[in-house]
Amino acid sequence: STAGAVAAGSVAGRAAQPSAATPPGTSTSGVPLALCGSMVVSRSAASGTQGQWSEGPRNAIVPVKEWVSVKHGREVRSRCSSGRVVDVSDRNVLCMSLLGEKAVMGSADHGLKEVNVRSGQLLRNLYTKRCGHTEWVTTVSHCPDGRVVSGAQDSKLCLWNATGVNCVDLTGHMGAISRVRVDGAGKLAISSAYDRTLSVWDLRSKRQMASCTGHSAPVMDFVWCDHIVASGDRSGIVKAWDTNHAQCLGTMKGHKGHITAMLAMPDSDGVPTVVTGAQDGHIRVWDLRQKLNAFNMSCHPGGAVNDMGVTVRRDNPLMVSTGADGRLLILEPRASYRPLHELGGLTEDFLYSLLVLDTVAFVGDGRGKVTCIDLQDGRSRYVLEAGENAIRCLAASSSSLICSGDDGNAVIFDF
Repeated sequence: STAGAVAAGSVAGRAAQPSAATPPGTSTSGVPLALCGSMVVSRSAASGTQGQWSEGPRNAIVPVKEWVSVKHGREVRSRCSSGRVVDVSDRNVLCMSLLGEKAVMGSADHGLKEVNVRSGQLLRNLYTKRCGHTEWVTTVSHCPDGRVVSGAQDSKLCLWNATGVNCVDLTGHMGAISRVRVDGAGKLAISSAYDRTLSVWDLRSKRQMASCTGHSAPVMDFVWCDHIVASGDRSGIVKAWDTNHAQCLGTMKGHKGHITAMLAMPDSDGVPTVVTGAQDGHIRVWDLRQKLNAFNMSCHPGGAVNDMGVTVRRDNPLMVSTGADGRLLILEPRASYRPLHELGGLTEDFLYSLLVLDTVAFVGDGRGKVTCIDLQDGRSRYVLEAGENAIRCLAASSSSLICSGDDGNAVIFDF
């Protein structure tokens, strides 16, 4: 059901595709990257245009630095022997969005910090007595014009100006926000929440345009697939929505346990396709046009699917998944999702984060280690020391890898 109507044609076909049409020699460091209609928050448009990632960063080993900072309410002595370190928060960093050379990180201290990746300078603290969140910040996304939309456990979204520390509260949800995504044109945002709804927001009028109801469990995640949105909830149900009219197009069942990962697939021969992973360790591929389960694969038996990603500039795209079983799989969508490579033993802990570029993938674990995987041969290229605790967020600018998580720091590796 809807609390309003979204104007027909408001989303479909407007989003900029990955900048494959960018003329040779043109800088893409500040160009927004969109995929399947939605802003990509984990990599810049220029992050996949060079082959430097497989060789390792220039500052993988640096002179040992030690400093004292406040973390989780007490003074701690920190030590760094790799990368550049920016002290972001005294609490866990939970989410990150990157636009060009600016990264915004939300944390459990209720605030967000904007960092210049190239210089390592802290640019803005998005939290004041008048503006901001009152609970953990759980999700964040840039708009193409530099504005920032954040969501938190306080049930609201904040739309931050591109400069300064002022924001407008977007209210309407009655539960913690699980995800917010912005369309590639920067005119609309969609959010999902634990109140079992999705909301559509007009970023120009700063108003809620529609509320999509129908889920019987908290909505854990959703993905934008051009004019269709697919959402997954805690009971394992997947629903498809027409974003032009905020109408439910169908309900898809099959998973056991809650949805843990979702991915919109580009270049699927004109068929809107979404991939979902769940607690049951299965990955399912859905044809959103016919509302059918095209493929069902037991990729991570005995554990949940943690995360999924896809390359965006290859003639033959590759999909990558990680699971609670500690394994990473590289799949070929155009060959019926045939597994090309399988890697185990990547960590003695848990795989918390995944970043897929065009030639490599980065995986962050619970002990501060980030492993680079070559997508062509499926081998581990190198391991980076990015902290001591869980790496929950990974992002790539044109020449830097940004890692952040439970240490409250951003560790930047330059390539």
